[in-house]
Amino acid sequence: MAVSKYQLLIRLATEKCDDAAQVMNHARQRMETARQRLQQLAQFLADYLHRRIAQGEQGMAAGQWVDYQKFIERLQEAIAVQRQEVDSSQQAYQRATDAWQAARKKLKALEKLQEQEDMRARLREAKREQKQTDEFAARIFRESKSRT
Repeated sequence: MAVSKYQLLIRLATEKCDDAAQVMNHARQRMETARQRLQQLAQFLADYLHRRIAQGEQGMAAGQWVDYQKFIERLQEAIAVQRQEVDSSQQAYQRATDAWQAARKKLKALEKLQEQEDMRARLREAKREQKQTDEFAARIFRESKSRT
């Protein structure tokens, strides 16, 4: 069969789809890492708060209390920044997923067009073969009639 006009387009669309999948996977990994960091920070804050409470129950100097409070505020700021990173990474992942889905949809459409072209080519070939068979049968029939 001849080279299809869709083969190059399908190859390029496949490459674009593969690239989009890589970008999507990288975005997913970034998002998961951001979520894990947020979870670690939140756990560290919870542990630190429990430690402060335990220390407070045993008695704590005012300066030590202030130091604990300042560190807790820094942790809360870090958590707020990390939440923004999680949100940003989720949005990036969604955009990457949308891009991959669009690339995949285009690839599937091109593959469908290729299938349709292949089917039309097979039908043309079948008709051509049928015509040749009919012409051959007609010629044999005419030759057999002319001999009798």
